[in-house]
Amino acid sequence: MIERKSEAQQAEAPSDLLQPGQKGWEYSDLEKRPEVVLSLLEPDQLVVTKERTRFGLRRLSVGVRAQLWALRIYVVIMMIIVAVSVYHAIQAAR
Repeated sequence: MIERKSEAQQAEAPSDLLQPGQKGWEYSDLEKRPEVVLSLLEPDQLVVTKERTRFGLRRLSVGVRAQLWALRIYVVIMMIIVAVSVYHAIQAAR
């Protein structure tokens, strides 16, 4: 059986879809939807806000840090191998 929503339930939008000024909208919604704040700014204010936004260092898990160190070591080893190969190729050409 298909359930039908009442007109009141259909008229109510979820709080994350409400825009400022609509019934049921609260300022706490701004934390969930920062794009609403950005849409209300003037172009020059938007530029200043974006320039001030800095992303700090992220806390990485132990596994991710281990993978990054493994990749760094791999790159260094490959650079050494390439340098040795180039050296041997130059020596063989003489």
